[in-house]
Amino acid sequence: MYNEIKDKWLRPWNIKKFDDLTVRDERFFSIVIKGCLSFLNKNIVMYDKPINHFIFNTGSSYLYIESDGYEYKISETTGEDQMYNTLPRCVCNLNDINIPIDNLTNPFIRGVYERKSSIDNEYKGYNAQIRRLPLEITMNLTYVLSNFNESIILVQEIIDKLVFQQYFNINYLGQIIQCSIEFPVQSNINVNKIDFDSPEVNQKTIEIQIKINTNYPIVNQLTEIENSKVIETPGGDLNIIMNKKITDVHKYKFN
Repeated sequence: MYNEIKDKWLRPWNIKKFDDLTVRDERFFSIVIKGCLSFLNKNIVMYDKPINHFIFNTGSSYLYIESDGYEYKISETTGEDQMYNTLPRCVCNLNDINIPIDNLTNPFIRGVYERKSSIDNEYKGYNAQIRRLPLEITMNLTYVLSNFNESIILVQEIIDKLVFQQYFNINYLGQIIQCSIEFPVQSNINVNKIDFDSPEVNQKTIEIQIKINTNYPIVNQLTEIENSKVIETPGGDLNIIMNKKITDVHKYKFN
């Protein structure tokens, strides 16, 4: 046993500088969504160039677009960004987050992970009881293309790349977590029809819905122990530290 100051978790919303790169590892959903966008951007290709997949955020004056290798950055805009007007493009919209009760795992199992310490601001290894919570995240994809010919080419690209279940990995709290992209069998690819009488521009859109399957590790913080303080092979006498002093009154014998 040992006595020390309780090492609290540093949450991204409880720090002075919001969204600091060193604490973004606790934003689980952000990492999963960015990992999915990165996978789609690398695999859905047209004219030997990847199609930009992004979430168009209109909730504030900041537009988050992942373009250069999906590195984190903030771009302040006053209107539509030039990349948003390029063709072809895909605007992604997060839909639902569901918990499949049938896939719940066993109760807490002890596991290891890494996080930033609130005492010395260093990354350390910890172990605690962890439970895996299965999650299903649905996302709507809206592709905007120049003409009908591009739309049928993209349909074939989507069938080739997304119909069979695809996998990608993310890093969360020092753990490698596998995620999968599932193309729902019951969903149809909606392609808007050709209308020769319409005065509008000749742009075509394709709308599909995908499902992201992953698991969220829930850490029981009451059972957390720093890895450097774990007794692996005890032997001999174990003295107990009481009030920061070693006492021989309480002594345990290990055979």
